[in-house]
Amino acid sequence: MTNFKFHNRTFILLVILSFVVPSIIKAQQNNTFYLMHDVPQSKLLNPAVQIKCKWFVGFPLLTSTQLNYSNSTFSFNELFTTSNGSASLDIGTFYNNIKKTNLLSTELHLDLISVGYRFSDYYVNFNIAEKINIGLTYPGSIMDLAWKGNTQFLGETVEFNNLRTHSVYYREYSLGVSKVWDAYNIFGIRAKLLFGKANIYSGKSEMSLYTDPNTFDLHVEGDINVNTSFPITITQNSDGKINGSEMGDIDIVSFLMNGKNKGFALDLGWIYKFSENITLSASLLDLGFIRWKSDVNNIQISGSFDYTGTGLGSNFSSTDYMTQLSDSIADAFNQTVTQDNYYSWLPTQIYLGGMYQYRPKLGIGAVSRNVIYRNKLHSSFTLSANTTIWNKFSASLSWSYLNNTYKNIGLGLAWHSRGLQFHMISDNVLGIIKPLDTRTLNLRFGFSFLFGCPKNKEEEQKMSNPYNSQNNGNCFWAKKMDKNYKDFLKKKKKNNRK
Repeated sequence: MTNFKFHNRTFILLVILSFVVPSIIKAQQNNTFYLMHDVPQSKLLNPAVQIKCKWFVGFPLLTSTQLNYSNSTFSFNELFTTSNGSASLDIGTFYNNIKKTNLLSTELHLDLISVGYRFSDYYVNFNIAEKINIGLTYPGSIMDLAWKGNTQFLGETVEFNNLRTHSVYYREYSLGVSKVWDAYNIFGIRAKLLFGKANIYSGKSEMSLYTDPNTFDLHVEGDINVNTSFPITITQNSDGKINGSEMGDIDIVSFLMNGKNKGFALDLGWIYKFSENITLSASLLDLGFIRWKSDVNNIQISGSFDYTGTGLGSNFSSTDYMTQLSDSIADAFNQTVTQDNYYSWLPTQIYLGGMYQYRPKLGIGAVSRNVIYRNKLHSSFTLSANTTIWNKFSASLSWSYLNNTYKNIGLGLAWHSRGLQFHMISDNVLGIIKPLDTRTLNLRFGFSFLFGCPKNKEEEQKMSNPYNSQNNGNCFWAKKMDKNYKDFLKKKKKNNRK
């Protein structure tokens, strides 16, 4: 066993770090990609999407890779100012950008296997993916305290709630099906079986601070709950105080193949033909949970602490004094560790999109993305111009309001040749060029094999449910749907004459 020892006076700091450390690597946007329905992987954002080829097979390990970083509050250069080659912390700018609730998030999604098959009005797809999602929410009031101190709160109690994290690594097996329902609608659904590998999930997080207006004494109360699933053992002394942890050697194969932490999620999608030139789409993603059963620790820290100053003859900056103070804080809080199973919910995503066919090969799109993370709604909005050229090349140029900033220019490119498809999309190309100036940094790319694609218009017409991307921007509609729609109009016109 490899032992990692932490004295009880530092354990509270360790729990706080379990919230803060994941914020170093955070993310997630897919707004530009949402309306690129000619790319097979766009089905991951809307299970109603279908493609014109009979078979789609993702290139193993490279079918679709997604990297995301998202910070709703600041970029590196907004936090630091550079002068004479040295950087200094710009607290004033940082403080002005703070919201009531702030979010840091990161994603790494790697699709291992992806297959799709179209027959008649149906499109069926299967996918296996490795997913790492890391997120942190923190209240703006805690930044108020750090920037202006506690004197602004004299005689009142200030709360620092909703300091929460959800960091998870899991494997996802998904099976989806979409159907051309009638002249107006395509519906899709995808069921996902999840196997959790590692997790940090905070539950209740309540903290408060009261400053006496006369003596300036401090009264601190806290109630924090953190659940973890990882091969680590937390040790406690006879008084119930946490005094260390032990972690044995990890068997990588057993860790990666762990099937004890099962979960389930659903994706729902819809594409609606509003008129000849307007199509609407919507999807609800990751409606589900994981139940954690292996290597579980539930850490509960609660209590209160009164601080009356250093006292006569004491030195606040001395090591001995700080050690005594940290010991006193640790002793003041109850520390409980249990090994009960727990649930963690996935951050649910809601997409709303629309495409207006302005020209035969030019569509104007709009997408709204909303993420429900720890009971808080985080929204973004994107406008895009979408085109298809030569039947082989499609592109999307976008502008987005993401993470409380308008400085997001996105670009999506996809090449479709007979038998091979490549795509590369980002919601903020400028972030790739100048990463220190961005709050959003993301990239999705991948390769696919396409089989059974129509070679010409005649062959396309013989297919039971063919598509024509040129005349519909990037929102594909089956010719069968077009025929049904025209038949419906003829029938309606005929009935009106009667």
